[in-house]
Amino acid sequence: MFAMTCYDPIRQKSVASTPEEAVRQQVICFLKESLGVPPHLMEIEFSLSKIKKASKDRVDILVHDFRRGADISKPWLLVECKAEGQYTWQELEIQLNRYLKVLKPSFIMLGLGVEVRFFAFSEMKNTFLPISELPKYPK
Repeated sequence: MFAMTCYDPIRQKSVASTPEEAVRQQVICFLKESLGVPPHLMEIEFSLSKIKKASKDRVDILVHDFRRGADISKPWLLVECKAEGQYTWQELEIQLNRYLKVLKPSFIMLGLGVEVRFFAFSEMKNTFLPISELPKYPK
């Protein structure tokens, strides 16, 4: 029996076609087509060990903010997405909090199946606040 695969345009290779991968590919399309995120600034399954050697965690999608001079630990957007039924929002939040010990993104996108939540960092309150949608990627 053959394993089903799909082509990931960011990683430029075929990957296993899992329910989570289907969600990830939908998010990639949304980021490119709706928000204007340049594909070369997206990193898929970004290993946090690039910043903190001991970390074994991987972020589903990271959108870098290099154009504005930010370093690798300060991305424009951190995305974590899961297929419906795999996680609860509480479990996703626990996972996100581990990432936020290493990364300082401007925005967060959490996807659980077809449900999506967005957050923006408030410097005034020093926390992430819910927002209704993400802004377009800055030119």
